[in-house]
Amino acid sequence: MKSRLGSRPAVRGVPRPLLIAAAVLIAWPLAAALLPHGAPVGIVLTGVILGTANGLLAIGLILIYRTNRIVNFAHGSLGSVAGLVGVELYVKDHWNYLAAMGLGVALGLVLGGIVELLVIRRFARSSRLVLTVATIGLAQVLGGMELLIPELFHAHHAGPLGGIRSPFHGKVFSLGPVIFTKDHMLILAVVPVVIALLAWFLGRTDAGIAMRASAENLDRARLLGIPVAKLSTLVWFVAGGLSALTYVLTVPTKGAVPSGLAGPELLLPALAAAVLARMESLPVAFFSAAGLGALEQLVYWSGNRPSEVDVVFLVVILIGLLVQHDRMGRLSDTQSSWTDTAVARPVPTELRRLPEVRGVKAGLYTLLAVAAVAAPFVYGPSTTTTLSLTLVWAMVGISLVVLTGWGGHISLGQFAIVGVGAVTAANLVTKLHADLFVALLVSAVVGGVVALLVGLPALRIRGLFLAVTTLAFAVALDGYFLNPTYFHRYIPESLVRPDLWQRFPLERARAMYFLCLSFLVLFVFLARGVRRARAGRVLIASRDNRRAAEAASVPTTGVILSGFVFSGMLAGIAGGLHVIVLHGVRVGSYQPVASLEVFSMAVIGGLGSVGGVLLGVFSLRALQNVSSEYRLLITGTSLLAVLLVVPGGLGQVAFSVRDWFLKLVARRRGLLVPSLVADYRHAPEHDRPDEDHPEDEVDLLAGALSGGRR
Repeated sequence: MKSRLGSRPAVRGVPRPLLIAAAVLIAWPLAAALLPHGAPVGIVLTGVILGTANGLLAIGLILIYRTNRIVNFAHGSLGSVAGLVGVELYVKDHWNYLAAMGLGVALGLVLGGIVELLVIRRFARSSRLVLTVATIGLAQVLGGMELLIPELFHAHHAGPLGGIRSPFHGKVFSLGPVIFTKDHMLILAVVPVVIALLAWFLGRTDAGIAMRASAENLDRARLLGIPVAKLSTLVWFVAGGLSALTYVLTVPTKGAVPSGLAGPELLLPALAAAVLARMESLPVAFFSAAGLGALEQLVYWSGNRPSEVDVVFLVVILIGLLVQHDRMGRLSDTQSSWTDTAVARPVPTELRRLPEVRGVKAGLYTLLAVAAVAAPFVYGPSTTTTLSLTLVWAMVGISLVVLTGWGGHISLGQFAIVGVGAVTAANLVTKLHADLFVALLVSAVVGGVVALLVGLPALRIRGLFLAVTTLAFAVALDGYFLNPTYFHRYIPESLVRPDLWQRFPLERARAMYFLCLSFLVLFVFLARGVRRARAGRVLIASRDNRRAAEAASVPTTGVILSGFVFSGMLAGIAGGLHVIVLHGVRVGSYQPVASLEVFSMAVIGGLGSVGGVLLGVFSLRALQNVSSEYRLLITGTSLLAVLLVVPGGLGQVAFSVRDWFLKLVARRRGLLVPSLVADYRHAPEHDRPDEDHPEDEVDLLAGALSGGRR
């Protein structure tokens, strides 16, 4: 049986790994001739060595993808948590190096199995897109654990440990500008052995063959009696070990930094290699990782802008997904929509005008309005500024309601678009002294254009892989394009807030707060208007069933892109306000972590409704004064709990309470409300329509239609 996990002939029987090796040999002299500092052998060899370690990470990604049909965004965090324990034992408790690192790898194996048993298996009946989002929550939980590890070893801070000086740091030989140490030799000694053991396991053992069979056809494997659930645990066991092994092999070179959620940047090279391998071929992934490692080192060698490599990985991922769309898009096309959201239903017409319903609604709105207006008068300037930032985050959450909740497209790079809008507004205000509203309008246009460019690949790349591309987009934009260190002329690091209408100085925290509050209210009305209009209905229809929408003459391509543009415009305006609040753009102001956090907040609140997302954002932004590790733990755990228990989020809970109240009103009034008819099926017997006397139901229906009482 030929497995997709093995290599495939590409051209007239020539294996694809050999084609990749030939391409590298051809590209090397070309790079040496074109690059300003050439392509020294030592630099290329260093990249290949470090790239083979990333190849192990890519292999783990593919194993999980082929088994569970998900992209595991927590894959790097699995190894970081386990490997950091080994590093702490070596540095703080002075363990033997091999014993400490061996224990780290063993912990990675165990942690992978535990994660599958406690988390992944709970989502067995969920869509693969929901499970992929669950790995984001899992990455946050693991990130919080990573930040807590130094405290367990009595460290006073969770900062970088610096370069780890292993017993193998001694020089072996020099080649070009690089001194190769025993650490490099350790990678060369360990990685081939691990690859050989993995090949033997997959090709010679019963468990490995069963794993390959499950990857080929999951349903057929179940019919043949293969214990698929146990194999999934085994795959996560192996993947966790590979991730931890990658960490401990590269830690002497890269150092150990307990950074919590620096995972996107660390996972990007492995994701690029896995995409080039079509998420199926382990040999291609391994050799691609080695080649990308050489490319990464050449980028470092050729200039003083290390973040350029993030742009390279973004281009590699985009090209790999677009070129291989026909092979990789089949699964993603069938599960590309984020439909596990509870869309908020309006109050039924029969109850909308009743005094008790109108009274409660007016009371709630009045309470919210009073709290919003009174907040800046109750709190000081510092807290008021924090509230202004929370309002901006809420605006970004509303943009995700449009894009993900209604459009069905997962974006893990929304804060990158916020950053583009911020830089645009900052330049207009500081350099051209443009009116603030003109600057915000231009930011909206630029945000819409950037979102359109992001949305164009979404016409071919959907679901799981769109999440990968948007994450790579966020990493590249933050690390390179929005970095004031590289583009100091174009990214203002300081900004004086302008006066609004030459009358209200925005330097006053209270005035800035009310400006943000006004825009948030505008966003709410805009989003609700779009949802009720035809544009919102066709957007949801295209999400739920694109083919049926096309059969009904809906221009789905234009609808999808319009959803991206509208969402990007909202994010662009939010960015313009964000930079005004912050007084400028700093390094790391729009990190990929922020995109993951705001997406998690939106999911926890409920992407099906604007109110739910606002509830999620305000609830979790209240934790900003909590330490990073505990905030990550709370956010990640909340995300997992919401996806498992109430996929509609906190909004679903709130609307359930509302519907409970409406049911009481309908029962008290004796009204049969069609959307609440399930009440009577679950109500006590004396409250149900009598099944032996259908005239009771007729009377109820007549009363409901007439708006009268029973």
